[in-house]
Amino acid sequence: MDKGAPLINVKSTHPAPMLREPMKLQGKTALVTGGGGGIGRAIVLAMAREGADAVVSDVDIEGARRVAAEVEELGRRAIAVRADVTSSVDVERMVQEALKAFGKIDILVNNVGINVGIGMPFTNNTEEDWDANLTGNLKSTFIVCKAVAPHMMSRRSGKIVNLSSLAARVSSQTNPAYSAAKAGVITLTRILAKDLAPYNINVNAIAPGLVWTRMWEALGEKMRRADPQLAKMTSREIFELRTKQWIPLQREQTPEDIANAAVFLVSEEARNITGQTLSVDGGATMS
Repeated sequence: MDKGAPLINVKSTHPAPMLREPMKLQGKTALVTGGGGGIGRAIVLAMAREGADAVVSDVDIEGARRVAAEVEELGRRAIAVRADVTSSVDVERMVQEALKAFGKIDILVNNVGINVGIGMPFTNNTEEDWDANLTGNLKSTFIVCKAVAPHMMSRRSGKIVNLSSLAARVSSQTNPAYSAAKAGVITLTRILAKDLAPYNINVNAIAPGLVWTRMWEALGEKMRRADPQLAKMTSREIFELRTKQWIPLQREQTPEDIANAAVFLVSEEARNITGQTLSVDGGATMS
């Protein structure tokens, strides 16, 4: 070799490989109620992308199966379980199926929620409206946590996220029973966080803002019938109007927004956060 020859810097024609950050939930098993669609589906898929296997629970078993198939396409394991989370019998069976399939439950997300009855003042709501909302939103959260917590306590490890609502923060006059039930979820979350802290279990809540889901579509239809000023609007138009009126950022929240918050709260990044409610509402409930 001619020592006087200039050195040639040969650049590779192959781009440097992108280094992905380690998956936040690698090796974890997540049980998500109401996982067959909407916010629940987004949570399941977000956790699967971060490495979690999934138990997809829903009364709509076909929806749950479709989401479970999506999880498997991401390279994770999943099972679909039909369960009515207002039934302790169904919930116990759901937990046993999860343990049979995966041997553990590291993460629980109580996503199921219903909104029955609408009207103001509160005297327009029936006793049946009240019972349905308290059962479908608050009692269901209690039943599922009661069934899953002993398993987490025995392992001295676990993450629980309960879904509340913007309505819990603003004391919605148009949704009295729903608002009261979701406020109860926040209080229950704090109680559970205190009870389970000695077992290294974090319990937090998320309060979504305005998310366009099947439940909101049905809610918009009820609002249209109840309010003459909204009578000529579609559910989507009512939703967009409320977004402009209530959300300082002037944009709707998405299922993926809620899912990202859930992934954070069940990850080690949030290991010292418990008993808190994270509002994902575009600033609607800021002080």
